[in-house]
Amino acid sequence: MNEHDLHNRIQQNVLERLKRGVPMRSRAYFIVRLTVLAITSLLVLALTAYVLSFIVFSLHESGEQLLLGFGLRGVQTFLILFPWLPAIVDVLLIVFLDWLLQGFAFGYRVPLLVLFCVTLAASGVIAAVINGTAFNGHLLDLADRGDLPILGQAYENIRGSHRDAGVFRGTITMIDGDQVTITHDDQDHDADDGTQNIVLPPGYATSSLSIGERVFVLGTPTGPVVQADGMEEMSPDQ
Repeated sequence: MNEHDLHNRIQQNVLERLKRGVPMRSRAYFIVRLTVLAITSLLVLALTAYVLSFIVFSLHESGEQLLLGFGLRGVQTFLILFPWLPAIVDVLLIVFLDWLLQGFAFGYRVPLLVLFCVTLAASGVIAAVINGTAFNGHLLDLADRGDLPILGQAYENIRGSHRDAGVFRGTITMIDGDQVTITHDDQDHDADDGTQNIVLPPGYATSSLSIGERVFVLGTPTGPVVQADGMEEMSPDQ
């Protein structure tokens, strides 16, 4: 078949389809379709914002964002402990939301990358609003009491022990030269509960420490003590 014949065949197919007619949709159909699309988009946006708020809340509650101030080892440990699964779920939700938004006229005309950035920014704003409330804290309290089905395990993991990664949390109970003693009990009965002796990093100013202060430590267990690579104060709500 030469190019001329192929062109005539395509033209004939198009004309036959036009003769058969294009199925007509009622106005009600488009209104219902648009309504369902809008409601679904809002629900996905809310879910996306919630997952993002959970990621930020978990990093703050665990103190793991402090690892970024502990040099290369701190950054590596942060990347290991980062909640990658919720982050991947959040990205997939944003992609799905962008796909839904392309069903609207304005979404179809906007480049996909721009649409992704806009929806990510919108999710970030809503997530910040969520974290400005006690929402995630309330869910964590429910999880601690065993009253949160489905999501309970995710919230329980926020305070999980990362002793194997060299991460320790606790309240200072004693300061003795270049050593401090911390104690920790978050009622989950895991490996990071109890008392730990910490050898401070060389040159660390003990004058900045006080009894009753909560601290976050990255270090290496050596016999009965932990040789700290870095230590930072945690906020009272962590």
